[in-house]
Amino acid sequence: MFTRMRRAVGVLAVALVAAGCAGGTSIGANPNEGADGTGEVTGDIRVSWWGSGPRNELTNAVIDQFTQAHPGTTVAGESADFGAYFERLNVQASSANLPCVTQLQGRQLNDYSTKNVLLDLQPMIDSGALDVSEIPPEVLDTGRGIDGKLYMIPYGAAYDAMIVNRTLAEGAGVGLPADGYDWAAFGEWLAAAQPGLPEGVPAVNLGGGLPNNFISYVAGRGESLFADRQLGFSEDLLVEYWDMWERWRAAGLTTTPAVNAEEPEQTEQRYVAQGEVLADNLPGNALSPAQETLDGLAPGQQLVSLPLPSGPAGSGNVLFTSGFSIPTSCANVPTATAFIDFWINDDEAAATFLSNNGAVTNSRHLQQQLDDPNLPELKRAELALYQQIVAQEPVSVVYPPGYQASFENAFVRAYESVVFAGTSTRDAARAFMTEVNAALGNA
Repeated sequence: MFTRMRRAVGVLAVALVAAGCAGGTSIGANPNEGADGTGEVTGDIRVSWWGSGPRNELTNAVIDQFTQAHPGTTVAGESADFGAYFERLNVQASSANLPCVTQLQGRQLNDYSTKNVLLDLQPMIDSGALDVSEIPPEVLDTGRGIDGKLYMIPYGAAYDAMIVNRTLAEGAGVGLPADGYDWAAFGEWLAAAQPGLPEGVPAVNLGGGLPNNFISYVAGRGESLFADRQLGFSEDLLVEYWDMWERWRAAGLTTTPAVNAEEPEQTEQRYVAQGEVLADNLPGNALSPAQETLDGLAPGQQLVSLPLPSGPAGSGNVLFTSGFSIPTSCANVPTATAFIDFWINDDEAAATFLSNNGAVTNSRHLQQQLDDPNLPELKRAELALYQQIVAQEPVSVVYPPGYQASFENAFVRAYESVVFAGTSTRDAARAFMTEVNAALGNA
């Protein structure tokens, strides 16, 4: 499959819509109307997050730091791996039983915010109970709903990067793409590199069906991904994007569709980590595990991460954030607010968690981690690239409810119809936009 996102989340969000409308629950009732997060920080709260192993240990360590800083509080943690986490979350949402501090991602946020199960967090900021002054505005905005209200405080920012095998590039005589390169320059770089690559190693993994590549393309062109619960870009732009990939595929610069479809999702098994392609779009925090894998397979080969190609409107990078929300059903808003504030502002807590779920969004903490001489160099490279991307003021995409269920699956299918069934890019784009606009309108 071309997409690397977990499709289960989008399907589960549909279940949330149905469950959230069922009778006999208290969803929609807001006992904390007007709550500003002030008041006595005491009593019990529940905190939920996705992850396992080291992330659980780090999160529990921060929880211990919070309860030590706030005697009289008790925090019960709830964790699960990504898919199971959202399955449980949707059941909790349908019964007004979400944890007082609920971890969400920007791409799923509006599946919940539009069902009136999350509090607007701006009153907590206005009261001074929640300090977001160290989070750049472009990053904070990723926690907003389609109504403009702030429903999530982002604490970890992920981004896509172009992972390039520097050793193969230098062997091919092309080096790395120039700073500020765009998609046209990227195509020229691929074409120049291909003749000098080892036999059987294509210049780039076929990415025409990867939604994140297209999101980058839209951002660089200055068009909107969504507008008023509909697609915000033109059909012509999508045709232009797919035509670009089809030219590269016809020129033999990409993996074949069949080979691409067989690629495992695990970072360590990705083709660029195996030394089997020159370049590919991977999450920025994939550099470390990918390099560790390559070290075992091809000692001496070095991977580097670059920003995604830019466009006439500027940066092509978009941030994907994780953060904390407070549900309307929370009975202890002051302590929930204090916990989020502690998580995003306490220096010791930030040093403990150490950007385990994306780059830390607090700019002071980010610089502290970059200045740490003991920080592993690959981790430093990941955080430094995030800092570079934020300095370019990336656009904030507000994802409508039903995004993953409606957009990503349809995008993959549409491009597969081009490469496997011979559908024209125009017909595929038209069918995709009709399908997705109808689905988003009904979400």
